[in-house]
Amino acid sequence: MFHWNQIWKHMRMITNKDIEKRAIWELINYFENQIDAVIKQSLIELNKLNKLNEIQGLDPKSRIDKECIKNAIKTINSDYYSSMSERTGGIIKTKEKFEKHSQKMNVFTEVIK
Repeated sequence: MFHWNQIWKHMRMITNKDIEKRAIWELINYFENQIDAVIKQSLIELNKLNKLNEIQGLDPKSRIDKECIKNAIKTINSDYYSSMSERTGGIIKTKEKFEKHSQKMNVFTEVIK
């Protein structure tokens, strides 16, 4: 699927290091397996969508679209995506702490006339 020479050039450009051909083939093999998994999962996502469309009385889709691919990637990488919102216990971002300014006013202010 991928041409090794293009990946080699890209890796050389990013790393500015020599790259073994075996390393490139390992990278290609990894991503081809990932792509195959996304394709298979996108078909499952399309079937899920068609079941929901059937319940709502809508026509079924016959094409795998962008949303099917996005949902497949989210399903495969579900450890990185929370299914719940922050309010219901999902991933909570750390809040920055701000120092509060002192409410005391300087009583001894010098006035120059």
